[in-house]
Amino acid sequence: MMEKDYTNDQGVVVQMVTFLCDEERISSDRQFFYEMLPYVSPKIVSVDKDDRGIAVACRACDEGEVRAQIEILYGMVEGGGLKGREVPVKTLEDYSGVPVANEESIFEQLLARGDVREMAHGSYAYSGLFLKALQYFDAKIEDYGRATFPSICEHDFPVLHPISRYEQGGYFENFPHYMMFQTSLKNDIQVLDRFAREGVGDGSVFEQTRTPENVLRHAACVPVYEMLEGATVPSDAPLEFLVSGTCFRNEGANVFELARINEFHMKEYVFVGSPEQCSERMVKAKLLWDFWRETFSANTKLDTANDSFFASNYKKLKFFQVLGDSKREFKWKIPAHSSYISCGSMNFHRTHFSKPFSIRNEARDYCYTSCFAFGVERLAFALLSQKGLDVDAWDDPTRAELARYVEL
Repeated sequence: MMEKDYTNDQGVVVQMVTFLCDEERISSDRQFFYEMLPYVSPKIVSVDKDDRGIAVACRACDEGEVRAQIEILYGMVEGGGLKGREVPVKTLEDYSGVPVANEESIFEQLLARGDVREMAHGSYAYSGLFLKALQYFDAKIEDYGRATFPSICEHDFPVLHPISRYEQGGYFENFPHYMMFQTSLKNDIQVLDRFAREGVGDGSVFEQTRTPENVLRHAACVPVYEMLEGATVPSDAPLEFLVSGTCFRNEGANVFELARINEFHMKEYVFVGSPEQCSERMVKAKLLWDFWRETFSANTKLDTANDSFFASNYKKLKFFQVLGDSKREFKWKIPAHSSYISCGSMNFHRTHFSKPFSIRNEARDYCYTSCFAFGVERLAFALLSQKGLDVDAWDDPTRAELARYVEL
């Protein structure tokens, strides 16, 4: 264990401690344990992984509480349902051998140029070339959706969503670590007067907030299924949607450059109908990924997914995804870090959403649903990471494709 002091924003010296996790206790699910640690306690300052192992840093005064919370995660890993049964990720299409034009990190360059500005932790403003790349992908996804799915219905949904509806859709069970909530101060004249006079102060005023009624949406497609509650979908007319909007996910200490952020733009094609109708439309949607890979000569992979769901559902959902082929991820290489990020996903929900919202066909069978999701910031970041920030140095097909939609 190491101890180190630092001075916080108020000029107060705070004693910090860093300790290593027990590798023997997490050997069966080490990566899962590492990814879940930031969500174990709000008093964890950072989580790092190196040759020594997994290191957790927190204030010295919080060490006992943090260790107690981590003990709960140890118990989940050792409980038997997870131990010794890692789910492999399968690569279905491999274009990792495609050479890239740029190997340098672009994130610091984007910050220096003013193309990207951090407004809050994991939340950014965009300008310049990055904004143009963002606008290109946004426009291309819309253009392709309208041309490929003539009956597509477009929606731009708000961020706030009733908590009761999220519970109905089962999102809290599957994604509790991502959730962010909206609240406000209580309608109490003394509380409001104190806030007006003293501002935030020592932060105790936030103890006077109301119980949240709304959650900040974590995926663009969420409102579609409740919008269809009780609907009967004609067997010969499956539903097609193009949904857009800002989404929020609590990435905690996992925030990294523009690959993992707390606030981001998402677009999705959503389909509701029979299994065959959903599958047919997902195949058509995937042709857009293929177009980008070929046009941009992009270094990409198509993998089955094994998202880090929360421990109580970890194995059930991982096996459902991989063995049931319920999710595939379109991954782009970030050359500067020799790693891949998921820039989109194909999600086959089966009847997961149609059952709680009673979405049926004319035979009263539950419909199948699927969504084809695009992370717009990630796509823009991945493209520029592989091409670099000098537009004049880009290959002609890349420059010509973007110039069809934005002025470079």
